[in-house]
Amino acid sequence: MGVPCGLFAATNASRRASTCRRSCSELERLIRERFHAGSLSPDDALNLFDELLPQARPASLGAINLLLTVVSRGPSSSSVRDGPTLAVSLFNRMAREGNKNVVLNLCTHSIIIGCFCRMGRLDLGFAAFGKILKAGWQVNAITFTNLLRSLCAEKKISEAMDIVLRRMPELGCTPNVFCYTILLKGLCDKKESQEALKLLYMMVDNAGSCPPNVVSYSTVVHGFFKEGEFEKAYSLFQKMLDEGISPNVVIYSSMIDGLCKAQATDRAEEVLQQMLDKGKLEDAIRMLNKMSRDGPKPDVVTYTLVIDYLCKNGRLKEARRAFDSMVQKGLKPNGITYGTLINTYASKGDLVDMDDLFNLMVADGIAPDHHVFNILIHAYAKLQMLDQAMFIFTNMRHQGLKPDVVSYATVIGGLCKAGRVDDAMSQFKQMANKAEELTFEMLDRGIQPNVVYFNTIISNMCQEGRVMEARHAFDLMVHVGVTPDVITYNALIDGYSLDGKMDEAFQNRMIDEGLALFKEMLGKDVKATAVTYNIMLQGLFQAGRTPAAKELYSRMVDSGIQFNTVTYSIVLGGLCENGFIDEALAMFQGLLSKNIELNIVTFNTMVDALFKCGQSKAAMDLFAAIPSHGMVPNVVTYNIVMVNLINEGLLEESDNLILSMEKSGCAPDSRMLNAVVRRLLLGGEMSRAAAYLCKCDEKKISLEASTASLLISIISKGNWWSSKVTKIFLEFIEFKGRHEDVQLLKNLKRSKVRRFIVQKLALFGGFGHEFKYCILLEIIEPRELHLQNGKRYL
Repeated sequence: MGVPCGLFAATNASRRASTCRRSCSELERLIRERFHAGSLSPDDALNLFDELLPQARPASLGAINLLLTVVSRGPSSSSVRDGPTLAVSLFNRMAREGNKNVVLNLCTHSIIIGCFCRMGRLDLGFAAFGKILKAGWQVNAITFTNLLRSLCAEKKISEAMDIVLRRMPELGCTPNVFCYTILLKGLCDKKESQEALKLLYMMVDNAGSCPPNVVSYSTVVHGFFKEGEFEKAYSLFQKMLDEGISPNVVIYSSMIDGLCKAQATDRAEEVLQQMLDKGKLEDAIRMLNKMSRDGPKPDVVTYTLVIDYLCKNGRLKEARRAFDSMVQKGLKPNGITYGTLINTYASKGDLVDMDDLFNLMVADGIAPDHHVFNILIHAYAKLQMLDQAMFIFTNMRHQGLKPDVVSYATVIGGLCKAGRVDDAMSQFKQMANKAEELTFEMLDRGIQPNVVYFNTIISNMCQEGRVMEARHAFDLMVHVGVTPDVITYNALIDGYSLDGKMDEAFQNRMIDEGLALFKEMLGKDVKATAVTYNIMLQGLFQAGRTPAAKELYSRMVDSGIQFNTVTYSIVLGGLCENGFIDEALAMFQGLLSKNIELNIVTFNTMVDALFKCGQSKAAMDLFAAIPSHGMVPNVVTYNIVMVNLINEGLLEESDNLILSMEKSGCAPDSRMLNAVVRRLLLGGEMSRAAAYLCKCDEKKISLEASTASLLISIISKGNWWSSKVTKIFLEFIEFKGRHEDVQLLKNLKRSKVRRFIVQKLALFGGFGHEFKYCILLEIIEPRELHLQNGKRYL
């Protein structure tokens, strides 16, 4: 099998559309999808316009209007220097030579009016508006907005007012809040805020046909502040609140800044308190700075604001100093102050300071609330300190606080995670039963679990390979009326893939369950994400069901979901692992030609595939070309190349490669060194194997069970050639059946041993050591799914 020419060279291939003619309906669908996804650039819009116009039909006008919108509003590029001018040119082209099946409508002309206004040609904008009236179309408020905005920008406020108050009603068009707000801003810019206020009150009194919104009020408030009318601004702000309109960040900032400049710090602090009540603490930091310069000394509210701001920005030590300073000045921290710091300590894993501050809070006479207790429970459960978490949970009840949904979810999630402890299945079952008991306790108390609660349980169970229990939780979730979301489905589908790493029949049954769940998810209008498809693709490829995986990949392409490098790596890796290397190479070449961003995992997959199909030179060329693609080989890359060089007998090249690797700052890890040692041992290269064993010893790297087993096998057969090599081997495998030796074997970090048996055998002779026991290893792959360098390994 040959390698396609130019496969590994950087490419500057054009991103223009395929020469294959696409149908009108296909183009319309593509335009709509990319427009709503925000992925349609002005350059792409031009290309699609050229392709669609000759074959356009009446129904194509909506798509054409979207293309005109993108071109007119898009940023400048190599081919689009002036978007509005170019959009007008396309409009004229349609009118001059376009398909007669396409009749331009009100929306099209409104887009062109906006283009003329942005070009500074208000006269042409009104000319286009005249064509709309001449055509007899019923105009709407949107048609007027660009004209009004341009009139106000040119200080022609009276003309704009005449349009809104007289001409629009005459044409049967009711002005909307955007039209009025344009007028309000125009008046305030001319320093006529009092006139703007009259117009605002007219909106309020106009029988509710067009009531002002928060932007309308904010515009006039800001205008009053600019004119020094602070009392009027404050009164209008209060009227806005009385009208039931919630302030936004803009008007809060304007009020705080303006009141502080007027030395009205008491009123500024009232606004600050309103922000705190609304949870807008970060925006209120401006108020703190103003008060420090112009107003009274900060109080507990101000200090709490500072502490929260510092904590959210990772400055915990400064936050604690602010807390201590507040206490030294005689200010008593409140529950929010304590809760903010306790939460930050917990998130950092600093349990000692967390406990100390909690005890100080209790000693200060402040009763912890649900929030504080939940922080403590979560902190302990996160570190699987379940005894402490359950103690806090129980203590919470003793304090008279009934656990809420967050409390239950945190405790149950921790109980589920505790099942990761080896040889503790009975303990896990007890904890799983306790988790179920707490769930029903919640329901009995009338606490409705939410989707986050169930997602936590289902995800934890699936990660432990307990997919059947997870499915039971899923069914309970539906039964109690909680609707699963895409995260729920992703976790459970992934669980079926995890649990599927058994015999072939069982694996396929699990994959079928995952597929059925995937179809159920789509049938319930839960939109699949790239993560969903990646999980399904990974499972199908691992089960050897390549045709089904390719079909799913095609569906993913048709769905318009944005791909990521993980998707490409899964597909390329799956094709290679299942023998479809030609397809993988062709796909890889296509990705390079389209300048699609790839990562080192993708390159590692292709290097390995080339080696496996006997194309060593091409593999080495691709390895050498990795830096030209803006990437740096990682330890996995070197591992692939190193092992294959040894397989081909290129031992000096392999030695040079590892030296080059270390010089580049990439240190070999346990996985790589164990793989190299095994390849050398299998090839009879005992001296080199001994050298790499020494390297393992220097780096304090434990041998994997498969490496240790191979060493035992070689020595037991007498395959050693020197006392030096024998001594090195014995340092790694000496085992006399002592308790500490058994524990050492159990604690091998990289061990893949499910069980081991120690048997007494006859003494081995000639080793210089007595071996009274032989280790029998049953080696398996781990059930848990690990993510290493972006690639999944089962």
